[in-house]
Amino acid sequence: MNDRARNTAALLAARRLSMAEQRERGGRFRAGQSGNPGGRRRGVVPRAVPPTMIENEYTRAVLELVMPRLRAAFAPLLESLPSILAAAQRERAHRGDASVVYLPTLDVYAWRADAGESKRARELIERARASIAESIKPAAVEALAEKFAVRTSTHQRIQLHKQTTAALGANVFVSDRWLRPLIEAYNEANVSLIRGMTDQLSSDIEKSTMRAIQDGTLHPDLARELQERFGYAEDRAKLIARDQVGKLYGQIAAARQRELGVTHFIWRSVGDDRVRDEHEERDGETYAYDDPPDGELPGEPILCRCYPEPVFDTIFAALDE
Repeated sequence: MNDRARNTAALLAARRLSMAEQRERGGRFRAGQSGNPGGRRRGVVPRAVPPTMIENEYTRAVLELVMPRLRAAFAPLLESLPSILAAAQRERAHRGDASVVYLPTLDVYAWRADAGESKRARELIERARASIAESIKPAAVEALAEKFAVRTSTHQRIQLHKQTTAALGANVFVSDRWLRPLIEAYNEANVSLIRGMTDQLSSDIEKSTMRAIQDGTLHPDLARELQERFGYAEDRAKLIARDQVGKLYGQIAAARQRELGVTHFIWRSVGDDRVRDEHEERDGETYAYDDPPDGELPGEPILCRCYPEPVFDTIFAALDE
């Protein structure tokens, strides 16, 4: 038995008594409080509703913040590539087999005949990097993450309210003293992940462009490759948004349950065909928070949409003390 469970049981007993007194005075329970106001009978814990809508809306918001600005930043380079590649090809044809130079920052070799066009391309890429830094500021990403973190927290609190009311007969949620650090860590992670995604795109575009100048790649082929790079960046942004909401939801659910004194949880999956095989096997199984399977809680693996359902045994045991 733990002190948190005893505190929750004491609060629950007080609220049950208040509800019983209200009933004796002829009052009516508010909607959602009719579960089990009197005895020790255990109610059925309802399944939580996953934050799918929040994930989808956050994904759209991240894409709207990031992708148009990325494309705008690289627009001058993309517009100049036909002339850059054509000039490099003309210079190579005019000079023939010139000596090559190694570009260590890109880990590529470039024809010395293309040095002027390579320099021009690198200047445009550096301008794109500066534009990205100016238009996608960490503060903007953090504000967006904060907005959806609060929504995720509110959604989870509603689900827990339904579960405690149904199972225990009253809502026993008190406070979220630990929530602010959790949300701040979530915000910082989102800023770092988005920055990493934009940095990776810039690096990939630079390498592809330098190799195209070196190899004499035709513009349509390079344009197609760069569009694929933007596609990879968009997919990465989607993954970040969906994964981060799922992680935060699972973390908040676990923290709130443990704050109540819950020591065990039932692993719940969303039950569709995208659930991992190992998570499908865990669905419905009970685990200790101190010893979760493979050391991971629901929602922690990448793109995991599972969540922990509280087991209230410790609270019922405290009530029986």
